Amino acid sequence: MSFEENILSSCPPPSGPMFGPVDRSSDRINEAKRITKLMSQNRPFCFLRMGDMELRYLLSYQEDKINEISTYNFTDGPLSGTSGIGNPGLGPKHAKRLWGVYEQTDYVDFHERNWPNEFLVSDLKLVQRSGATRNPDKNTSCIFLTWVEREFKSYCEGRRIGFVGAEARILENLSKTDQFKAASKDYWPDHCEIFFHQARNDGRDLDANLDLVKQDLSSFVIENKIDTLFISLGGGAKIIGFELSRELGICCFDFGAMTRALTYSGCDGNRFARSPHSPFLYKIPFETYMDALERAFPKLTSAQLLAKVHGQLILEVMKKDVGWTYASREYDFSDKNKALFRSYCKLYKARYKHLFSQNCETRKERASFLHFCGTHRLSVEGYLFIVEFKLKSLAKKLLK
Repeated sequence: MSFEENILSSCPPPSGPMFGPVDRSSDRINEAKRITKLMSQNRPFCFLRMGDMELRYLLSYQEDKINEISTYNFTDGPLSGTSGIGNPGLGPKHAKRLWGVYEQTDYVDFHERNWPNEFLVSDLKLVQRSGATRNPDKNTSCIFLTWVEREFKSYCEGRRIGFVGAEARILENLSKTDQFKAASKDYWPDHCEIFFHQARNDGRDLDANLDLVKQDLSSFVIENKIDTLFISLGGGAKIIGFELSRELGICCFDFGAMTRALTYSGCDGNRFARSPHSPFLYKIPFETYMDALERAFPKLTSAQLLAKVHGQLILEVMKKDVGWTYASREYDFSDKNKALFRSYCKLYKARYKHLFSQNCETRKERASFLHFCGTHRLSVEGYLFIVEFKLKSLAKKLLK
């Protein structure tokens, strides 16, 4: 067993939603307001979140096991539009730097609502600097969900803000559409200067390119005179955000999955697989989203595009609550969700049918999607695929 497997096995298995039940308590609302006050009054300022993968990464470093981190933990993972895949994107060489950033930053949310952080945060021997702050307790963790829902729009008014990440170009494209403007009117700022920066290599190879990405962002901030930078770059956002806040005297916010919430994305921009969890604010129509994605990533292979399409379709049957997030395995197969999924599947077939049998990769990806549809009784095609799959398996057993 690896070190990570050992520490995870020491935690009680998750029960209920991965991030706990929806919480709109006054404690969370007040904590979100406190963060806005800190962000408004202090320069430099940096807000960081400790996801479960960063926590395991830091515990590995603390126990001198960082070299046991597998290459999967800092590469972009396999192609699979039906599987939830994620990692911090950082290899062992960045561990000491990340540890120092967490000790020196201004605000850390330790994400105790996120299994397994609830059980492992107490094992971490980080010492925050004098004057720094954190989420007061488990109930006020994962506070970026509430902050974006309640505070983001008003905080941005009158400022020069920047969005950085693998989905930045999708957000820029969507922000110009009438569909986005209508859906996001309660959350998207009206009166501010907004700038977008697509991360180098679309956020891939972050472990190797971290300092080059940082240089790019430094130039981006200086050129556009940005006051607040919202960064969605996995574990790299922590290092880059903290260091740029100090070097440039700005506010940096570790935005994580919230760019996906603003774009209604089913996949991370840098991956060809479903996101491990999906925060929700509003829906964007399937064709509007795919138009924005294809303009943002015109060089995708057929299999890569098909995987992103499947991830976007499956997002329609995921569990959703405004201002909250659910893991990729947490579904809501309500009649309403299934009806929308099926209507979008008709558009999907008309638009992408030419990709289904283009090569072995697209055939494999299409088969995975049909298997998902059949397993959850979402389509007749999927059901027939499962029947055929079982018959073939039975025939192989009989032949043996």
